[in-house]
Amino acid sequence: MSLLPPPVRAPGPAPDTCPVTAEGRSLPSSPFFTGALATLAVAVVVAHDRAVPLGHPLWGLFSNGLDLLVYRSGGATVLSSAGLYDHALYGGMWFTYPPFSAVLFAPLNLVGADMAGLLGYLANFVTLYLVVLLCWRQLGYRAGRHLYIVSALLTVIFSALEPVRTTVWLGQVNLVLMLLVIWDLGRPEGSRLRGFGVGVATGIKLTPGLFLVQLLITRQWRAAVVAATTLLATVAVGFVVIFSDSKDYWTGVIVHSTRIGETAWPANQSASGVLARWLDVAEPPRLLWLAVAGALTALGMGASYLAHRHGHALLSVTVCGLTTGAVSPFSWGHHWVWFVPMLVLAADWALRNGRATAWLVPAALALPLLIWSHRFPDGVYAIGLFMIPTTTYLAPIFAAVYPLTFVAIATTVVVALRRSPATEPPGQLRELL
Repeated sequence: MSLLPPPVRAPGPAPDTCPVTAEGRSLPSSPFFTGALATLAVAVVVAHDRAVPLGHPLWGLFSNGLDLLVYRSGGATVLSSAGLYDHALYGGMWFTYPPFSAVLFAPLNLVGADMAGLLGYLANFVTLYLVVLLCWRQLGYRAGRHLYIVSALLTVIFSALEPVRTTVWLGQVNLVLMLLVIWDLGRPEGSRLRGFGVGVATGIKLTPGLFLVQLLITRQWRAAVVAATTLLATVAVGFVVIFSDSKDYWTGVIVHSTRIGETAWPANQSASGVLARWLDVAEPPRLLWLAVAGALTALGMGASYLAHRHGHALLSVTVCGLTTGAVSPFSWGHHWVWFVPMLVLAADWALRNGRATAWLVPAALALPLLIWSHRFPDGVYAIGLFMIPTTTYLAPIFAAVYPLTFVAIATTVVVALRRSPATEPPGQLRELL
């Protein structure tokens, strides 16, 4: 079943299809559609407290912020003589991002730790809302009060996805990086400085660097040059501000993925982690990992290329984003926030299809991503399907749920598009944020 928009059918739209006007498509305005989303949003709020109590002093949704505090500590080294990579920072955690990110995090030290945490929670929800809204806009839906309301409800609903929940819980930057890329590459291809967002995102965290490859294989030469130039500028900023730390990072720290965590941990939802668990080893054989990662890269980038070639720009960017999670040496569950635009794409497909059964597609996609949780006797919570202990035949699937979902999505895109005639990407006439 393809997730691409089906052809328009006669004689008229089904009840939940999207009418088209000169300003673009519109979301269904029926009370049933909005009411269903509102009911689901309320259910998600309740589910948050049922899965892991909101008031829990460590595992509650707003009771951690560890990674944000590590960012803040990394930023503090920029303002002092302390090293950035030669010792553990807040909570015994190591700083693993490029030096440029520490420069950007330095202002977090202008406020206290509690205020920084509060700002991080608010920023992530605002960012998630903007991501959802941008996705609808890039799919051709016109701006208006109803679109803003639906996007707000979906923001609450998507917080029930483990990658989103964990990003908020830890105060991570994944949603911010995704917003930078979606905003940047959602602009018309002739836009001035298009590629700037990709360069900045890669300067903060290396995984968005795969979008430079995506720009090259889709022959978006100008954006690729801008992205590469911006990335080099972020590297230069790091050397100017913290030369010694930059030298350490780019000549050694960059290749030490074990600073992030043990490869075989269940939380590592990358190809390397899956191989380590399936083979029951601490580290998979390097050649095997390279071969699998190469195959997954070819699959993901092939799907991204075909989507771009057929005019599905957001799908192209989204599949590339999912590919980064699959092929990185270490991918926490929260790295997979690119499932958010994928779910918007699936919802768009269901709306255009017009059949009630079409909603089984986004539902099936969301099911393995939810905040499934398990409480151990010592009070520790496992959050995410891949963290749920099981001894059944489903264990290998649970252990690889995100990469396997990526493979299913990318394969679906390739099968749906490889025999279809290519079209020029549609004109970007819609206004973007």
